[in-house]
Amino acid sequence: MRLIFLFILISIKIVYSQSQLPVNDSVQNFLFAKSKFNNPILITVNGVYEYKSKWEYSPLIDDSFKKQIKEIDELNHANFFTKIVGNDLYIISNGAGPVFKRSGNNFIRIDNSTLHKNQFGGARFVYKDKVHIYGGYGFWSFKNFITFFDENIKQWDIFYNNSKYLPPGRWKPIYNLLDDKLYVFGGRSGSAGTINQDESFSDIFYFDLINKEFISLGHVNKKLKTKYSLFSQPKLDDNIFLIDNDNLTIINFNTLKATNYYQKNFFLGIDNKFPTFIKRQKLFYISNINGTKYLKFFDLKSIDKNFESETFSLLAENREISVEQYIFFGFFIALVFWIILKMFSFKDFIKGLILYDENRVYFNNESVSITSNEQSLISYLSENPFITVPQVNRIISDQQFAKSHFTSLRNKLVMDLNKKLFILTKNEKCIIETKLPKDNRLKAYKADSSIIKRKISFFTFLFRN
Repeated sequence: MRLIFLFILISIKIVYSQSQLPVNDSVQNFLFAKSKFNNPILITVNGVYEYKSKWEYSPLIDDSFKKQIKEIDELNHANFFTKIVGNDLYIISNGAGPVFKRSGNNFIRIDNSTLHKNQFGGARFVYKDKVHIYGGYGFWSFKNFITFFDENIKQWDIFYNNSKYLPPGRWKPIYNLLDDKLYVFGGRSGSAGTINQDESFSDIFYFDLINKEFISLGHVNKKLKTKYSLFSQPKLDDNIFLIDNDNLTIINFNTLKATNYYQKNFFLGIDNKFPTFIKRQKLFYISNINGTKYLKFFDLKSIDKNFESETFSLLAENREISVEQYIFFGFFIALVFWIILKMFSFKDFIKGLILYDENRVYFNNESVSITSNEQSLISYLSENPFITVPQVNRIISDQQFAKSHFTSLRNKLVMDLNKKLFILTKNEKCIIETKLPKDNRLKAYKADSSIIKRKISFFTFLFRN
């Protein structure tokens, strides 16, 4: 009951902690950002709406910003992003290039660069009061370097590194700046707008801004759903937050831990085409419900242990191979090698042999059917060098016949079997009538060679002595 009550309470908070945006729902050309006071704002070409206890509008003093933006591109999050540097609000082209700075009730362009869009979707961060961009996409390639805007020369410059290790270039990674380290994981590569040729990354690393080198940390735990975003993730203390309809995931790069909170439709209608912000434990985001856009905020202190949650390592396990595993692998390799040797032995075993089973005789991939008496005769000769006349007679019948009749039956048995073997081997007399070596008075039969063997499977051959 407590869980149900808490869910209802928080659902009510989410529903009523909202305000409809002060722009027409059909209007898409605006930026959702935060002011230098961390208040949510909407930036249009004509003015700025700031949300305090309600929306307050400040028109721009003239249309200079509107004219300059029109010459560059439409004012939306596909083309521009915002950053607070010190106490100043900047509007920057989404790939480096034009830079605007808020000055009173206006935005003034302060750069001498061009609209090159060379780092579209890169990781944007502020370090030592300068806007930096890591990675991104532009000119049909994915970047693996960092640039920064130098306000002194009003140009973008390369932040050179001394790193031997360079992660693959990418766009839309997840990232956070902690002290002097830029932590990065995920992101993807693939031409803008493609689907089937896209590649996502699961590596995690950081760039040491002091030593100017990349350090690999491993791979991201598969429990963490890979996400892509054009925006920096909302940040509180050392944590960043990943948000979708059902999940709120908190990531701490210092501890390399992630905690996922789950509740069905937790942030129903969140519009991920806009960034999200945090001010005093309140998460601000834009939702789109039935075509109407709302500014919503959620109290992060409402996240309770009663929600479904899981904390896990940000890194995938990097297991070292144990001694037992080495022994197992060694045994497995030896087993495979032994089986391969047995396969060659089996091939040599059956090569040139006359094989038989209960119903047929085989030779060189051909076969003929045999009777039970013929099978018994072949079976005996496969294990013994000779078979005597009385032994053949017992194969033919348990009854007592006249000597002449037994002779006729023996001759027919041997003749019929030789005919069948001739079909296979082209040898007219595979079974030969002879004298028993130990007693020349006794007539016997022998095989022309010792190539008659009972047919066995490879599995039986594998484990026979």
